[in-house]
Amino acid sequence: MPLLSFSLKPSAFLTMVKRPSYYRPVFDIFAPLYDLGVWLIGLPLGGEKNLRRLAIEAVNPAADSRVLEICCGTGTISIMVAKKGALAYGLDISRGMLDVAREKAGREKVKVGLVQSDTATLPFKTGAFDRVIASMGLHEMPFDVARGVFQEIKRILKNNGGRFIIFDYHKGEGAAGMLQKIFFIFAEHGAAKEFINADLQKELRDAGFKGFQRRFLAKGTLQVVTAEI
Repeated sequence: MPLLSFSLKPSAFLTMVKRPSYYRPVFDIFAPLYDLGVWLIGLPLGGEKNLRRLAIEAVNPAADSRVLEICCGTGTISIMVAKKGALAYGLDISRGMLDVAREKAGREKVKVGLVQSDTATLPFKTGAFDRVIASMGLHEMPFDVARGVFQEIKRILKNNGGRFIIFDYHKGEGAAGMLQKIFFIFAEHGAAKEFINADLQKELRDAGFKGFQRRFLAKGTLQVVTAEI
């Protein structure tokens, strides 16, 4: 039985992947070099592994719990979750990123269910997951699209304890904020600026989440947000 059969909608395997207008093809092109780039960027921020570890602590995956990482990229978080005994799933629109994620999971000898899909319409049944984490991906989409994603995540989370975790940019201040602005000029686009100026607590509350908590990292330029339903 396929790893994802419990949660995929019956039509999911038949759906053609249509990339949204804001998709950046660079992710397919540079997928093999993505992990190296993230490692280099993470060095002055305390190290990528340490930042990812803090995100995993917020997920707090129990053995056999079902955890989905949207915008999973090369699957680093999904693989870390699988190593803790959870049933891990990764979703991304980029075939190149998912190919790298599949190779990494094979090297680490863990099972991760990987799905190519747009986050705007998640191909999973209602209440399928205990945890959903969005790792450095929400800032890639216009915020009106992100609002719809929040609704989709609420739908696929289990009631009474389902948890949504966001690991992404936060608007930095002072010297850190200035460096962030410079980085955004060369590496990000308008959606990222829109994301860091959004009121996440209000947006998540409007989407039906509660229990908002936030932890700042990397001198306030990154954040780990948790909310539940």
